[in-house]
Amino acid sequence: MKKTLVALAALLLAGCASNPYEPTLQVKSSFANASTTAPEGQTHIRLHRIDQWSTVPFEKTCPLIVILDGQTVASLHFNQYVDLNVPNGLRKIDVRIACALTKTTGSITVDAKGQSISLETDRNIFGTYHIRPKAGE
Repeated sequence: MKKTLVALAALLLAGCASNPYEPTLQVKSSFANASTTAPEGQTHIRLHRIDQWSTVPFEKTCPLIVILDGQTVASLHFNQYVDLNVPNGLRKIDVRIACALTKTTGSITVDAKGQSISLETDRNIFGTYHIRPKAGE
């Protein structure tokens, strides 16, 4: 009986654990297979769409479009990330939800100087997305 309870508790905890981060498969071909070590003159940027609670029914299945310097480069579902190697300099990153009827966008300008940058998206209670440096970095 004790073994059964322990196994049941382990299964329950495994089911409640958050999804692991995973790379998106929806990346523009010129940015696909970006390594975490950027070539000379470029900066590695990782953008992660965090998993979060939502009252909007379609949001779990609706991708977040990633736009770099005005060019669509990837789309992210919850708990996915994209790795981008970008030329050094000021880079503007925008995100927008693909299936929203209202303005649900976010934007950040980063100064790419050759050091890796980790960013994450978050959405406030009004539905607006924000891009910020990843917590703890």
